[in-house]
Amino acid sequence: RHPPTRDIMLRPAATRLVSRHLPTLAAGARPMSGSHPNPNILTSKDQMWYKMHNTWPVQVPLTTQMPGTPRADEGVAAADPKTEVTTLSNGVRVISEGGSSIGASMALYFATGSRVETEATQGASHFLQHLAFRASEDKSHFLTTREIERIGGHTVAGASRDCIAYAGECLAQDADRLLALMAESALAPRLEDLDIANARELVMADIANQSKNGPGTVLDAMHAVAFAGRGLGAPLLCPAPTAQAMSGETIAAFLKESMSPSRVIVSAVGVEHARLVDMATSAFGSMPAAKVEAPAPAKYGGGDFYMPGPMDMGEVHICIGMEGLGCSDADLLALATIQTMLGGGDSFSAGGPGKGLKSRIFVNVLYNQGVLSSSAVNVSYAETGLFGISATTTPDHTTVTVELMIKELKRLKTGVSQEELSRAINMTRASLFLNLENNGIVCEDLGRQLMYYNKRHTGKELSDQLQKITAADLQRVSEKLLSSTPVVAAYGDISCMPTYQQIVSAIQH
Repeated sequence: RHPPTRDIMLRPAATRLVSRHLPTLAAGARPMSGSHPNPNILTSKDQMWYKMHNTWPVQVPLTTQMPGTPRADEGVAAADPKTEVTTLSNGVRVISEGGSSIGASMALYFATGSRVETEATQGASHFLQHLAFRASEDKSHFLTTREIERIGGHTVAGASRDCIAYAGECLAQDADRLLALMAESALAPRLEDLDIANARELVMADIANQSKNGPGTVLDAMHAVAFAGRGLGAPLLCPAPTAQAMSGETIAAFLKESMSPSRVIVSAVGVEHARLVDMATSAFGSMPAAKVEAPAPAKYGGGDFYMPGPMDMGEVHICIGMEGLGCSDADLLALATIQTMLGGGDSFSAGGPGKGLKSRIFVNVLYNQGVLSSSAVNVSYAETGLFGISATTTPDHTTVTVELMIKELKRLKTGVSQEELSRAINMTRASLFLNLENNGIVCEDLGRQLMYYNKRHTGKELSDQLQKITAADLQRVSEKLLSSTPVVAAYGDISCMPTYQQIVSAIQH
């Protein structure tokens, strides 16, 4: 026999022990006659495992099964969570997914927002965002905060163009108490002069911060010019002069005009549906049924909006876009795939798997040293949307950056390779499923899908549809996008910005 090699002789004692006993571990084990201090040690195989794990250094092959655990091939696929929807007698809709859990995520969605504001109630949505979870008609701000803290809850509220949302998380056993607080905050905020003054300070702070938020300012400007300043084009933030004159009577009028039961959606994850229906009935069952007019359909028109920024800004924020797709459009997933294919990010984004460093914007736009950031923009509403490319650059690179953005938009019509298509689809699917691992996001998804589609599309359904998308679909959708009138917005040092006519001519020729 050959003598042991130096390599074998130098192996740690634990490794030699494992190797010597692997046949025993693989062949099975006999029951132990005596007891063992560790209650999980039931067989001689378990005892060998226990000895190996109390010998240093531990080197157990990954192919060795841990005692007391099921084999990998014996697992049972998890059942798809069940989605249930109920409509209360007054029109309030209730949606939930899954059964009871330790924690609960809940949200209230009111299909209102800045698009349904009138000239008389402009800015009310923004104020309601900052009146949330403060004083109500029955509770002071202190009592509301103490009640939320007492149950360990987390709450947040936000107003958008087509929705006002109130969300919260807590232990499932306290879900009824938190939902009652959320409903009270939404339906009956206290509107005394002190409350309006406190909210006004926060609104004015948002307005001041907006001037420092270049991408947000440009996106708001795009909406304003694309939809002629009305409906979806109305300002998301309350204008400063309007905020100074805001009163409780104006907000009360907005609530009366827009808060109809048919516009209310209650969504939850981690709460049994029957219990959630009872909770929603208790919170909203007394709301009188009321008929409200649907908001006027938005009409896209294109155009340009150039805004000078502070003198010391030192950069320019640009967005070049066109009319996108509404949430009910059959090509919405194809558009999401195009957005993933374009990708984008910051010029100093860290690399690594899934960072999108093979996306078109990373490869063809962000390589330019003057481009600080760039990404695809895709915003969808019920009947329409906006799609395009945004970028932040230095003033002396403005012209080059605009040329690169236009080039990428025009490249969409030239087609896509099978490799690029497959990568974009898989990245979109991965993003979809990773987001659906978060209960808060699932709760939001439930509410928004019910608001837009009046039903829920599961992650698997969307994934199956994504896998059916072809290169021809992307080219067809791209040609549809580029056939609309461009919309261009710029904010900052716009001294070197090309004119709107120059940009339109470059896109169309």
